[in-house]
Amino acid sequence: MSNFALLFIATLFIHFSNATNNSPPAEEEGTDQRQGENTSKNVDLKSIKSYAVDAVKDKKHLDELALYAIEWAQNNGLVLRKYDPKASADTAEFAPISLFPSPFPRKAFEKALSVQKAMNLLYFRVANDHEFLMESFKDLVPMDEHIAKMVEIVKEVREEGIRQPITLLIQRADYLLNVVTDQSSGEEKYEIKQVEVNSGSVAGLSLKRRNSELHRQMLRQVGMDTAPSPDNQPDAALVEALHMAWEIFGDPNAVVLILSTTFIPYKFDQRQIATELEQISDGKIECIFYSLQGTMENLHLDPNDFSLRQNSDGRRVAVVYSNMSALGYRPTFLKTYEMQMEGRRMIERSTAIKAPSLAIGISCTKKIQQLLTKPEVLRRFFSREEDEETIEKIQSVFAGLWGMEKDDQKTQDLIKDAMERPENYVLKPNRECGGHNYFDEKITEALQKFTREEKAAHILMQKLRPMTVENYTLRPLAEPQKATLVPELGVYGFLLGNEVDGTVMANVQQGYHFRSKLAHLNEGGIGAGLGVYDTAYLF
Repeated sequence: MSNFALLFIATLFIHFSNATNNSPPAEEEGTDQRQGENTSKNVDLKSIKSYAVDAVKDKKHLDELALYAIEWAQNNGLVLRKYDPKASADTAEFAPISLFPSPFPRKAFEKALSVQKAMNLLYFRVANDHEFLMESFKDLVPMDEHIAKMVEIVKEVREEGIRQPITLLIQRADYLLNVVTDQSSGEEKYEIKQVEVNSGSVAGLSLKRRNSELHRQMLRQVGMDTAPSPDNQPDAALVEALHMAWEIFGDPNAVVLILSTTFIPYKFDQRQIATELEQISDGKIECIFYSLQGTMENLHLDPNDFSLRQNSDGRRVAVVYSNMSALGYRPTFLKTYEMQMEGRRMIERSTAIKAPSLAIGISCTKKIQQLLTKPEVLRRFFSREEDEETIEKIQSVFAGLWGMEKDDQKTQDLIKDAMERPENYVLKPNRECGGHNYFDEKITEALQKFTREEKAAHILMQKLRPMTVENYTLRPLAEPQKATLVPELGVYGFLLGNEVDGTVMANVQQGYHFRSKLAHLNEGGIGAGLGVYDTAYLF
């Protein structure tokens, strides 16, 4: 049974007897929350960072290990649909992966995991604070047609009255390990710093479990201890959460809708989630798959009770699960765009439980992330005296983030510094799914030509100096490559709650995402061949 199921059962009584107690639980005793800690004195950093390449004896050994990993991946479902819209459903390839798990400091890893419940609660409260949400978007709406559409739907649903208060937040908070050199001793120290929060584009959870299982097998192949490879089952928590939402809906004949597209690399992962839902419910849950456009063609909104129903048999939709980003790229010029938006509007207006709701989906813009770095804004969402420890814990993982909407001297100095020393910054728009960022001289060029409104629609972030490690990468139809990589940690969180009264029924952290990109590149898209799926080897 997953952490979600255990906590859900344990909190049902608490929820009904004391529904207002929604603060995150205190830290487990012994969790180290100090920033900038150097790693254990007994660890040889140079050797641990290169252990993966040192474990390989020669080219023959490398080829044998690579073949083992590829065959294991194919046999155990660590696969994707081909990154090719023309590829048919009968074509699969193993997911791009590292040969071994990549080293990562245990204290930093545990710190990121320990703050996730507070992050879940923070963004749940942000999404429920309609006034704050609308104010946060005032500079973005005029500059981005798609974001304007999303905000319009959220506003419309709020004004009509929310017909389904229960929602499921599914979050992944992403972190880099920032390396700071102690000026007096010259020692390297590590800071875990948050670079992004995703509340919509969270896919491939079953792949993470399989990747961890494979990497433990690879460690055994070279005679290494598997204890530093942490357990990783985010898909189990997701399935439990969706199952709980379906049960709360209360109609044993209702279906679960999984939003999908004709082409999506994670199609097999979605099918796996559906299979696990059917198994956990003893065959009671049936999953259906439609795109946003497909919802308009196959579903309708019941005018009497606003149930979302299938055209074919009239059955209701209990839960709508989406891992499609509300903030990612959307081709607004396509003829199908308006139909997609109508599909999203229909879902949001319905009584189906949204996983997540659109309000949650748009709550993780870079602008909101930047605003949350301000202590007074955090206290809007954690206002009690006993919340101060939670505020400090959240603040400790924030990287430097700055807005450019004001025209005061402080903002002018910030922009001037970013133009003169762009290597210290990343210029980010309000999008999910990676990409769209500006680095180095591109920052100077962009800020020189941006209008005041365009500057207000972007943020500046501190450029981190991440730790690098040595490993081998495996990609379909390519030779194993030795590479210097930058690991990026993503932490999964799940919160089931009521967005009308703010009560929380369950709030858990379970599982993690780990990918590594080539160290000499600023962006690390896996589909573009610049990164690989990875797992952590804690030291």
